[in-house]
Amino acid sequence: MREQQVIESVLRRFEELLPELTLKAHREIAHRTGVADLVLDVQIGDVSRKLVCEVKGVGEPRYLRSAITQLTEALATYPDASPVIIAPYISREGRKLCRDHQVGYIDLTGNIFLRFNHVLIDKSGEGPPPSVKRKYRRLFTPVASRVIRVMLENPERSWTMMRLSAESEVSAYTVYRVFEWLDERGYIEKARGATSLLKPGYLLDLWAENYDFSVNPSRSYYSLAKGFRAFGRQLKELKLPESQRYALTMHSGASLVAPFVRFSDIHLYFEGDPETIVQALDLRPVESGGQVHILTPYDKGVFYNSRRLQDLTVVCNTQLYLDLINYPARGEEQARFLREQEMPF
Repeated sequence: MREQQVIESVLRRFEELLPELTLKAHREIAHRTGVADLVLDVQIGDVSRKLVCEVKGVGEPRYLRSAITQLTEALATYPDASPVIIAPYISREGRKLCRDHQVGYIDLTGNIFLRFNHVLIDKSGEGPPPSVKRKYRRLFTPVASRVIRVMLENPERSWTMMRLSAESEVSAYTVYRVFEWLDERGYIEKARGATSLLKPGYLLDLWAENYDFSVNPSRSYYSLAKGFRAFGRQLKELKLPESQRYALTMHSGASLVAPFVRFSDIHLYFEGDPETIVQALDLRPVESGGQVHILTPYDKGVFYNSRRLQDLTVVCNTQLYLDLINYPARGEEQARFLREQEMPF
C-alpha cells in the first residue's frame, strides 16, 4: 500500500478508528523536508495534543525501525508532540517494538496505542488483512515450514544457505525466500556469511497462530489395549519396514517429554500404508469414540528431529507445541508447560 493511500485512509476513517478523539486539524509534510509525514492536532475532553506521524506502506519491524529513527529527529522540530507510526497493519512484534521505544501507533485494522498527558488509548484490531495472511501462508507452506522447523529446533545455530538447504531437505532458493521474509520482519541476523535466528519465541508464536492441525488427515480406531502404557508396549514391539515410520504427538507424545495432564486419546503420525500399523496393533476402525488417531503427515518435515524416549518415537518439541497449542482437550495447558520446561524461548 502506498504511503499516500495510507494517509488518505487514516484521515477518512479517523472517527471510526479513534472515536475518543476529535481531529481538529491535520497537515501533510512534503518528503523533501525530511521531517515526518503528517501532523495531527487532536483533542479529547479539555486535552489537546499534536501527533507527529511517520507513515509507512509496510508495517514490518525493519521499516518500523527506520520510522522510529525518523520520528526521533522530527521531535527536535516538534518537541511537545507525541511520536506515532501509521501503517496498514503492524504485527504483534512491531507493536512491541513501538512500545519499547515509547512510540505510539495506528494501523488500519484497528491496532492503536497512544499515550500522552493522562490519556491512554490501547486497542487491538481484527487481525492481519488478507494481503498479510497470504504472506503468512507462503512462509508456512509445507516445504517452507521445514526451514522454520529446523531453525526453531536449533535456535543457537548459525546457518549458511547451503547448509540449511541440506538440513531441511529443500532447495537453496526456498531457503533464500524464507530468509528474505524473516529478514523483513527482523527475525534473523546476517553476519560473516551466516544467518542466525534472533526471535525464536516470536516466530514460534506466529507459526502457532497460522498452523492448522486439521491439515493432517486423521483416522480414528478402537484399541483393546487398556490405556497408553499397554498401547505403548504394543508399539515398542512393532516391526516396521525401513520405508515406514511413526512418531507420537499431542498428549501421548508430551507425556514422554513433559507430562502435565491426564489423557485418554493417543495421536501418532504414520508415514506409509496405515493398514500396516492397523493390522499389527489390532486396531478397529470406528466412526466415533476411537481413542487411537493415526495421522497422515501434511509433510515429511513433521518427523524432523524425532527422538526415542522410553523406546517410543516422539515428534520434536516444535511440532509437539504446534499440535497441542490449539487442541481443545487441555492442549494449551500442556503446550505451555512443555514450552516452560523444554523449550529455551
